[in-house]
Amino acid sequence: METGPLGTDPATSLQAERDALARRCADAEAEVRRLADELADARAQIASQGAALDNASSLSLFDGDSGSDRLTGDGSDPRVLSVILGSTAVVAGMVTLLALLNGKLGTLFGLAMLALTVGLAWGAARTRVVPVEVDVVRGVVYVKQGESTHRFDVKKAETQVLVFGRPGDSDWAVHFPRRGMDPYVIDGSMVDAQSFLQDLRDFRPEL
Repeated sequence: METGPLGTDPATSLQAERDALARRCADAEAEVRRLADELADARAQIASQGAALDNASSLSLFDGDSGSDRLTGDGSDPRVLSVILGSTAVVAGMVTLLALLNGKLGTLFGLAMLALTVGLAWGAARTRVVPVEVDVVRGVVYVKQGESTHRFDVKKAETQVLVFGRPGDSDWAVHFPRRGMDPYVIDGSMVDAQSFLQDLRDFRPEL
């Protein structure tokens, strides 16, 4: 009678692989459901914030405030679109991963989800709003946006300052012309128009 190590049963190995794949698929499905719930919660929060902004705009009719949002000047929030696109891209990415684990990435559905994920991620990146910080310190306007900074000394006569529109108007803006470049524009999405203009008038009364 021959003795020796027993060989691995192919059926057992295949069953173990199927079980492992099933567990991974179940984990991916659970993650997709969790992300979908988080996306729904995020949309609900965005909707409630939008309602709050609407209420604030209605109240501003009685207190003299224009009701405009510092981010856009017209009451809307450009960050919302980027958040929604990014959250949806995460969910689409999890569905794409699930298709990959199930061996269906090469199908029409899998390719469509892959393209959707890439498109949503690209859209979220393109619509991402970089915060702008504007300060007026002793007659000098400092602007910081991401890694870029700008400085305009309004005390100097050679620094041109052009004001368009009136504070509270959607087209209100302050232009700082630059030699050989497009003017740098500060609008209602970056500052409180009334207070910023007052800061400038402390050094440029003619504005």
